[in-house]
Amino acid sequence: MNEPTISKTQVVTLRIPIELKARLDQQARVQGVFVNNLANYLLTTQLSQIETLSVIEQRLQGRNLSDLKKKVNGLLDKVPHKSNLPEWDSL
Repeated sequence: MNEPTISKTQVVTLRIPIELKARLDQQARVQGVFVNNLANYLLTTQLSQIETLSVIEQRLQGRNLSDLKKKVNGLLDKVPHKSNLPEWDSL
Protein backbone atom coordinates (compact mmCIF):
# COMPACT_ATOMS: atom_id res chain seq x y z
CA MET A 1 0.00 0.00 0.00
CA ASN A 2 1.37 3.44 -0.90
CA GLU A 3 2.10 5.81 1.94
CA PRO A 4 0.61 9.30 1.52
CA THR A 5 3.23 11.86 0.65
CA ILE A 6 3.79 14.63 3.16
CA SER A 7 4.55 18.04 1.74
CA LYS A 8 7.66 19.60 3.11
CA THR A 9 7.11 23.00 4.61
CA GLN A 10 9.30 25.84 5.69
CA VAL A 11 8.61 28.44 8.32
CA VAL A 12 8.75 31.97 6.92
CA THR A 13 8.41 35.08 9.02
CA LEU A 14 6.63 37.91 7.23
CA ARG A 15 6.32 41.46 8.42
CA ILE A 16 2.91 42.75 7.42
CA PRO A 17 1.00 45.84 8.48
CA ILE A 18 -1.21 45.42 11.55
CA GLU A 19 -4.31 46.31 9.50
CA LEU A 20 -3.55 43.59 6.95
CA LYS A 21 -3.03 41.01 9.70
CA ALA A 22 -6.35 42.00 11.28
CA ARG A 23 -8.10 41.60 7.94
CA LEU A 24 -6.45 38.22 7.41
CA ASP A 25 -7.51 37.08 10.90
CA GLN A 26 -11.06 38.29 10.31
CA GLN A 27 -11.40 36.52 6.95
CA ALA A 28 -9.95 33.32 8.37
CA ARG A 29 -12.63 33.40 11.08
CA VAL A 30 -15.36 34.07 8.50
CA GLN A 31 -14.10 31.22 6.30
CA GLY A 32 -13.68 28.91 9.28
CA VAL A 33 -10.03 28.13 8.49
CA PHE A 34 -6.68 28.71 10.12
CA VAL A 35 -4.85 31.93 9.22
CA ASN A 36 -1.96 29.83 7.90
CA ASN A 37 -4.28 27.95 5.51
CA LEU A 38 -5.88 31.15 4.25
CA ALA A 39 -2.50 32.83 3.77
CA ASN A 40 -1.20 29.79 1.84
CA TYR A 41 -4.31 29.79 -0.35
CA LEU A 42 -4.06 33.51 -1.08
CA LEU A 43 -0.34 33.34 -1.83
CA THR A 44 -0.82 30.32 -4.08
CA THR A 45 -3.68 31.84 -6.10
CA GLN A 46 -1.97 35.21 -6.52
CA LEU A 47 1.35 33.64 -7.46
CA SER A 48 -0.42 31.42 -10.00
CA GLN A 49 -2.06 34.47 -11.56
CA ILE A 50 1.27 36.31 -11.79
CA GLU A 51 2.96 33.27 -13.34
CA THR A 52 0.12 32.84 -15.85
CA LEU A 53 0.29 36.49 -16.89
CA SER A 54 4.05 36.18 -17.28
CA VAL A 55 3.65 33.19 -19.61
CA ILE A 56 1.00 35.02 -21.64
CA GLU A 57 3.20 38.11 -21.92
CA GLN A 58 6.13 35.98 -23.09
CA ARG A 59 3.98 34.28 -25.72
CA LEU A 60 2.63 37.62 -26.96
CA GLN A 61 6.05 39.26 -27.09
CA GLY A 62 6.88 40.32 -30.63
CA ARG A 63 3.35 39.63 -31.87
CA ASN A 64 1.35 42.17 -33.81
CA LEU A 65 -1.56 43.32 -31.65
CA SER A 66 -3.67 44.26 -34.68
CA ASP A 67 -3.32 40.74 -36.14
CA LEU A 68 -4.21 39.16 -32.81
CA LYS A 69 -7.34 41.32 -32.53
CA LYS A 70 -8.38 40.29 -36.05
CA LYS A 71 -7.96 36.60 -35.13
CA VAL A 72 -9.99 37.00 -31.94
CA ASN A 73 -12.73 38.91 -33.76
CA GLY A 74 -12.78 36.20 -36.44
CA LEU A 75 -13.32 33.58 -33.76
CA LEU A 76 -16.02 35.64 -32.06
CA ASP A 77 -17.82 36.09 -35.38
CA LYS A 78 -18.19 32.30 -35.58
CA VAL A 79 -20.05 32.17 -32.25
CA PRO A 80 -23.81 31.90 -32.86
CA HIS A 81 -25.71 34.99 -31.77
CA LYS A 82 -28.58 34.38 -29.36
CA SER A 83 -30.91 37.28 -28.76
CA ASN A 84 -32.71 35.66 -25.83
CA LEU A 85 -29.79 35.95 -23.41
CA PRO A 86 -30.51 37.36 -19.97
CA GLU A 87 -29.51 41.00 -19.60
CA TRP A 88 -26.72 40.15 -17.14
CA ASP A 89 -25.10 37.89 -19.75
CA SER A 90 -24.95 40.37 -22.60
CA LEU A 91 -22.17 42.79 -23.48
